[in-house]
Amino acid sequence: MNIKELAACLNLSTATVSKALNNKSDISSHTRKKVREAAEKLGYRPNASARHLRSGKVGVVALLLPVADDGNIHTASFFMAIARGLQASLKESAIDPVIHISTDRESERLLLRKIVEQNRADAIILTDTRIEDERILLLDELQFPFVTMGQSRTLGGSFNWVDFHHEEMGRQCARAALDSGARRIAIATLGPESMHGHQFLAGCLEALAEQGIHQPDGLIFYGTVAESSGEEAARQFMQQPEPPDFVIFINDFLLMGASHYLASLPACPLNEKNMLCATASSDFSARVMSSSCLFTVNHEEVGRQLGQAVLRVTQQESAVESVLLTLPVKR
Repeated sequence: MNIKELAACLNLSTATVSKALNNKSDISSHTRKKVREAAEKLGYRPNASARHLRSGKVGVVALLLPVADDGNIHTASFFMAIARGLQASLKESAIDPVIHISTDRESERLLLRKIVEQNRADAIILTDTRIEDERILLLDELQFPFVTMGQSRTLGGSFNWVDFHHEEMGRQCARAALDSGARRIAIATLGPESMHGHQFLAGCLEALAEQGIHQPDGLIFYGTVAESSGEEAARQFMQQPEPPDFVIFINDFLLMGASHYLASLPACPLNEKNMLCATASSDFSARVMSSSCLFTVNHEEVGRQLGQAVLRVTQQESAVESVLLTLPVKR
């Protein structure tokens, strides 16, 4: 069934039916509902190719996963769960997420340009944001719609983003360590360019400073989302003149790597009771270390919020909206 046949069945003009199906504001809610119900009942499906030609859009949003270096390919499952929520939130708007992954920053930069110049998507979602993020500058310069999963200082933070409240997560992790009686607390976060790694560390340090505890450099480690990085963190902490009595990890990959290293030592003061991580980064590690994670991520909600942000930028809404998600503590 085409739109003319649907209009004839409803005794309406094709223009009215088209406006109702495209949710135009000059059509009453009663008419929109009537048209949509009839379209569903009669099996009408819009001609996607014709619609995209008329609008100049391709019906795709490009989701760029974190660069797959340093063994962080396993985080793909974390973003796949978010992509399910993203796809569900965009279904009615006929926009499909397409996932991209790069092996290094240069190939990621080339991919971004290719997506824009070859009109492969209507918008781009960036992940793993950096404190100063050249990708944001590039897309802003090209005037291409984008959303980020994560904050950045770039452009003064004035763009559409969805993020977790990393400072609060850091504060709560540090308070949990303090509540256990620990006082010499080490922190393994993400590298100095990572925005959420910077925010998480700031939250941890703030909660510790409230109790008069100030961390020496040797008890702070800047790593990557990889088990090997967790091993390196544990090695650094254990080589201190006075090892920590508690370690906080920003994610479970770092915790898993540290656990493997510590298990190889003949004697170690650290065990599962005095190690804690904020969130799980993949299905695999979550099954192994989920009891040590303090927070639960609602992947569907993250995807839904990203989908709403995509609709705002693809519909060229001028207002910038930032969404800060507070994660529930596991009980």
